Amino acid sequence: MMATHSRIDWDNLGTLALTLLVGIVGAGLPFVVALVRVIAVGLRAGTGPATDLIVVFGKRLVNDQPDRDYRIRLATAARLAAARQGSRILLLGGRTGNARLSEAEAGEQLLRALPEGASLSIGLEQASRDTLTNLRNLRTLLAETQTREPLTLISNRYHLARLGQMANSLGLSYRLCAAASITPWSRSVLPHRWLLESFYVTWFATGKLWARLTRNRRMLARVS
Repeated sequence: MMATHSRIDWDNLGTLALTLLVGIVGAGLPFVVALVRVIAVGLRAGTGPATDLIVVFGKRLVNDQPDRDYRIRLATAARLAAARQGSRILLLGGRTGNARLSEAEAGEQLLRALPEGASLSIGLEQASRDTLTNLRNLRTLLAETQTREPLTLISNRYHLARLGQMANSLGLSYRLCAAASITPWSRSVLPHRWLLESFYVTWFATGKLWARLTRNRRMLARVS
């Protein structure tokens, strides 16, 4: 649910254990409900048009290069920016794993290599390492620049439900935008991505509810 740091994050561990307990007591039903939501949001999302601020979520690099899913996100952002005069692209993501580049920096290099790359207005956020911190840092940037316009949040379809869940929790004004027009229902994608996202959605909801019930201000500050 939360950001992962080098030191032990007891909030993460505690809510993880609680989420597993809820799943066991509920005979897996909470995860099934979450999976239905993840699929419904993913299938329902459109692929444009965009608002003036197009936000692209980074993804762990492979040999310092964007993987296939991240490339699809970037290509969609470039297409939408080219179709809307005056639009701006904001790339989110710091260094993860053993990468020498931040996810945002690698994304910018790919966009600049495109034929229309020179004309794109691109900003970078390079401090975040997970989806929640992506959105929290995004909110901070918007506050610093006094930007109040709706955001176009671009990611792959399996990721959109969690994006919307967290963006709502942080009070952001946004539109979800799918990075591809057709959902890749391959054997590798369905179990590994959609099912994992259903767990993350359940984890976030469980952690936020627990924080409210226990009136844990520290945890609430991280998710709202």
